[in-house]
Amino acid sequence: MTASEAPAALHLLLVEDDDGDAVLVEELLHDAGIDTDVTRAWSLEAALDALVMPVDCILLDLGLPDASGLDALLQLRGASSAAVVVLTGLDDADRGLEAVGAGADDYLVKGTVGGEALGRAVRYAVERRRGDREQRIEEEQRAHVEAVTRLADELRPPPRLAGAPVRVLVRNNDGGPLSPQLCDVVERPDGTVLTLTGTALGGGPEAAALAVGVRGAFRGLALSELPAAEVLTVLDRLVASHGGSVSAVVVELVPATRETVCHLAGHHAPLLLSPDAGPLTADGERGAPLGSGPAPRPAVQTQLRQPDRLLVLHAAVLDQAVSAAHEGSSLAAVLEAASRGAGDDAALADTVERAVRAYGPDGQVEFTLLGWAPA
Repeated sequence: MTASEAPAALHLLLVEDDDGDAVLVEELLHDAGIDTDVTRAWSLEAALDALVMPVDCILLDLGLPDASGLDALLQLRGASSAAVVVLTGLDDADRGLEAVGAGADDYLVKGTVGGEALGRAVRYAVERRRGDREQRIEEEQRAHVEAVTRLADELRPPPRLAGAPVRVLVRNNDGGPLSPQLCDVVERPDGTVLTLTGTALGGGPEAAALAVGVRGAFRGLALSELPAAEVLTVLDRLVASHGGSVSAVVVELVPATRETVCHLAGHHAPLLLSPDAGPLTADGERGAPLGSGPAPRPAVQTQLRQPDRLLVLHAAVLDQAVSAAHEGSSLAAVLEAASRGAGDDAALADTVERAVRAYGPDGQVEFTLLGWAPA
């Protein structure tokens, strides 16, 4: 072990009013061969004052001039998380046991222990306390993670579909509570369905907070009677008020006519998975992102037949797929094969997910499959 790896000295607080016993304890610590830095306190009051400095272990004599019984132990235990080893006289061994029951890590009877026993008791008590602290920290961290996960789940509610004849399958592994991506599906009071897919541009907590705000506002607006185009207008104002930018696509499904309208706001149009369908829009027709103010935002209308599916992918995935298309994009090849014979939704989603993982940032996956339910 090098000098830089040598363990640091243990900081001990010796609470002992008898000078002779204090000298004996310090000699025993020296004999134990452990590196210690000892601070002496003659009373409980002095010991409490000394705790302003870091302490690894408290060596406590129960017979102090300003404390009786276990009062000193209870007060020191309440004021410090340091290990406590109680020192008792020969006629106080029972009190030592009581002290352990009240929170001491160990007790020693004066005059019966040597340096090795004292050193071992101190080391064990310190390591036990250190282990307890680490376990407590791990439990607190685990509880925090669980709380954040529950909050994230609440901030990403499941699709809200009551009776609309729409099939929805959402795959979501978007990076956790600080993800800038947003997705929601809501059945409106008139029976139509609105879906939102998008990404808050930027990164970190600011983008994640904006995504949460837009997602919450979208659900409220979708449950109103505002036309879909006006829903985008309100969302645009919301994003602009935060000084942000969100690329998004809102898909409106109308069961009565089997039509879909895709409102583009800086986002690729969904992909139509159909044996004979081409792209919904030409490259570059994305419209202005939310937060840009009044600007052109294409509304692409199409008929969605019973076996067809709309695949809504995040822009980052589509951007990479389009850039690789001229070199033979694996995503494009998989989607082309999927469109020729989709099969059931789960099988199709598995196929799409395998392709998307090659293009999604950091392996993140989030997409939505939309179609009509069987009559």
